[in-house]
Amino acid sequence: MSARDPAAGVTLVEMVVALAVFALIGGAGYTMLDQVLRTDARTSGRLDRLGDLQRALFLIGQDLGQADGHSVGVDEAGLTLARGGAALRYRVGGGVLRREVGDAGQVLVEGVEGLRWRFLAGGRWMDAPPAGAGRPRNPRAVEAVLVLTGGQEVRQVAALPAEAD
Repeated sequence: MSARDPAAGVTLVEMVVALAVFALIGGAGYTMLDQVLRTDARTSGRLDRLGDLQRALFLIGQDLGQADGHSVGVDEAGLTLARGGAALRYRVGGGVLRREVGDAGQVLVEGVEGLRWRFLAGGRWMDAPPAGAGRPRNPRAVEAVLVLTGGQEVRQVAALPAEAD
């Protein structure tokens, strides 16, 4: 066997080995990139949903915490209250939680199967707000239980202004 001339360049075998190594590195890189993009898409969707839930629970807490006296009520259509003289309603319909102010509505969360309310008055929780002397009173606190698609439940408890109960 004779020694190879250093100026002769690379052999075909060296070139094939280099291409095979490059293909393996490229395939591994593509697989990693694809996995990262899929994970990002799943995480992004979950974070958006979590953000919607947090925003809805924050609004419920804010509205209840600033409810006008003697304004909280519940019926088959949802929870109603007055805040700063404006009439508000929270209701679930068509799989979405809506917040309605007057005639305008805002979708807060999608994928909601139901919404239950409980009211703290007289030291106990009840399914309807308390009534007294012909005029309903606000309870001390309100609990909202959001039932999401899939059966998960999310709870928010909000204290009402001090003049309540």
